[in-house]
Amino acid sequence: MTVYALKHPDGRWLYHLPKPEAFGKPGFGSRATVTGVYADGQPMEKLHGDWWATDHEAERLSTTGQPAAKTTGYRLTDPSAESVRYPATLTVEEWSERSDREGETLWTLYTNVHEDQPALEHVYDGPVMVLEGREPPSPDERPWIAALPQALTERPEYKHLFPGRIPGLRAHLCEVIKTMPRVRHCFDNYNGYQGLHVVLSIQFDKPQTQWKADISRRTGKPLKTGRTVPLLVDRRLELPVPMEVFADTYEQALTAWDEQVAFWTGLVESATVAACSACKGTGHVEHGAEKYGR
Repeated sequence: MTVYALKHPDGRWLYHLPKPEAFGKPGFGSRATVTGVYADGQPMEKLHGDWWATDHEAERLSTTGQPAAKTTGYRLTDPSAESVRYPATLTVEEWSERSDREGETLWTLYTNVHEDQPALEHVYDGPVMVLEGREPPSPDERPWIAALPQALTERPEYKHLFPGRIPGLRAHLCEVIKTMPRVRHCFDNYNGYQGLHVVLSIQFDKPQTQWKADISRRTGKPLKTGRTVPLLVDRRLELPVPMEVFADTYEQALTAWDEQVAFWTGLVESATVAACSACKGTGHVEHGAEKYGR
């Protein structure tokens, strides 16, 4: 079976090495424990999934494993309970014959007798297909949806090296912008607009204040008590943030993602208002992100 490999830009070689049970290797069943993965006899570095790394191009790739212990028979847990009906030991065949009619009783009286199995080795002797690029994204990285060539639709090991997209940019930016200073609201698809609608609350050029009365919990009416609060001006932006990032490779898309996040958050940071204190806000001059103002 073909082994898929990546020649990493940092000089490492990354190999996709599924557990030998995927190759139908006898003894390497689901209960076997992998004890080591080696490149030319040297232990390899475990990455994520079935990916392993070494510092050189390997000539021999292998996995060692320990099969589960084999049940060779059954013995009474209490020797004093031995009788003609319940002998001191049962063979696997005897157990199988009696288990249908006495299964629960047998498990009460007997315990398994195990025999350790010899360690196994599997050598990945198939041809090695090599591409150059970074390692595939791990489960905690941003997902990659690749536009794979038909020949590779069943070989996901390389999909991050082909054109595709990272979804969720607009939703991600909406959550980021909500936490930024001066942002009062950030909505996606507000009133049918295909982008982000952002509302900023900003002070006057010369800070102004106003009295805000406390509200009675009982009547819901203003009280004589209250506090002085800053008088703010609303600034609205409509940002045409794309929903996804497209690129030729996953690595290029990650760079583009970071650039998009920096661009749109930078616009929000730069969007200030110089509200006219003299006219009490009836006129003001906008600064930053003017083309996105509403």
